[in-house]
Amino acid sequence: MIKFNHERIKKMKKLILMVSSLAAAVFSTSAANADVSVSGSYGLHMITGGNTTGGDTTTDNVSTTGTMFLQGGGVAFSLSTATAGGMSVSAGAGITLDSNDNASATAATGLSAVTFAADGFSITVGEIDIVGGDVGEVGNVAGAEVDEGGYGAGAVDSATGIANTEGYGFNASTTVAGATVSLGYLMDYANSGINNVETASGDYASGLSIALPVGSATVTLATATQSGTLDETTTGGTISMPLEGMTVSAGFQSTDETTDSTSYGIAISGSLDADTSWAVGYQSGEQGSNSSTKTEAKLSRSLGGGVSVYAELQNTSGYTSGSVGTNIAVGTTVSF
Repeated sequence: MIKFNHERIKKMKKLILMVSSLAAAVFSTSAANADVSVSGSYGLHMITGGNTTGGDTTTDNVSTTGTMFLQGGGVAFSLSTATAGGMSVSAGAGITLDSNDNASATAATGLSAVTFAADGFSITVGEIDIVGGDVGEVGNVAGAEVDEGGYGAGAVDSATGIANTEGYGFNASTTVAGATVSLGYLMDYANSGINNVETASGDYASGLSIALPVGSATVTLATATQSGTLDETTTGGTISMPLEGMTVSAGFQSTDETTDSTSYGIAISGSLDADTSWAVGYQSGEQGSNSSTKTEAKLSRSLGGGVSVYAELQNTSGYTSGSVGTNIAVGTTVSF
């Protein structure tokens, strides 16, 4: 017959209870108060065009018509929590190696802005990209990688709204009578630090954007102004709507600057099947007496598991400080 030592069993139960309580205090409490998620991305690209200078930059290879291979990726951390009253607080950070530019080292990003949100209202404070600064730019449907092909479109690339859209400030957004209203203000668009600002900088910018539904379409009107070292104002709008299983968008932008510029664009996108999507865009720009155009096309197919393959084409014409022609990029992107 088996005999049990009841006193020893009691001590073991107490020990297990103490360990369980300690584990709950250390792990469960933080999980209840905050959410930390991690995601990753990676890209491998092959690019050809007229002057792939983003690759080997040694003296004898500064200008080349060869094919460039680029790769890079990043790890993104999303941080969020909520108060007892229901207000959410979120921020983000990351570790990256740029996959669409010539880079020799990884970089830490983020933690330079925080977002508070409650009852349909949100405000982001810190390093921001001001609302309204790039209104009307709908024709750029391809990714940034194809730009590395080297062929350019000077007037299109210059007619992009006010010169300075990034800096330290805030963007706020809410819904009013079905319309989404966003307001932004930069206290310093030339700030040397990314987590601080001196309010008497003299370099300010503000932006306003209103997006409202009109039938099946969405109409967005926006404006942005900067003052100080440069005084510029951009005004424009976009309209986007579904059409025969596709999405059609059009946009216009006018900027009052040292040499005034205007730009307009159109874009059409859709799907061939559940895994294959396409997009075609056209952007035209004029600055002073110079004008140019840019046409882009993109085809992407998902292979499952976060893996996709793509092909992009970009054709430029008109004025540029370099040369016009056709850039092509093909590659794969992975989301983890």
